[in-house]
Amino acid sequence: MVLHLPSDDYPYNTLGLDRINRIAEKAEQLGVKIALENLRNFSNLSNILELVDSPHIGFCYDCCHHINYNQDNDLLAMYGSRLMAIHLHDNGGSRGQHQLPFDGRIDWTTTMSKIADTAYKGAIALELMNWDYLNLSAEEFLRKAFERVKRLETLLT
Repeated sequence: MVLHLPSDDYPYNTLGLDRINRIAEKAEQLGVKIALENLRNFSNLSNILELVDSPHIGFCYDCCHHINYNQDNDLLAMYGSRLMAIHLHDNGGSRGQHQLPFDGRIDWTTTMSKIADTAYKGAIALELMNWDYLNLSAEEFLRKAFERVKRLETLLT
């Protein structure tokens, strides 16, 4: 499961930390993994990952959010040992995110190499929107997405 923590405009407090600890406890009981996604929440994400010591609370790396909101920190080096999920999409287009890989500004060779350096063995998950692909049918869009994810797989070295 992927969870979005609040933005850093709403810093974590004891109530929030207590809630995350209760979520972690329940996740452990149920055998559920909860990955906290990076958004505009670097301080909240960092604090929770440092304060909550549970194998059921981890990190969801979103490469485009990383570039858009926090490119000065090497999130995969910092939290790669707790990586549970990835959201891959490119940076660009009309909304600055959720493009097909290789259509924007992300350096995919570096990104995939950094993912490969972690212990992550899960799925390569694309988080795409068709905002800039309205000229493609659903089938064409999905075909392109499949081709791009296969290309990303080859970069996991």
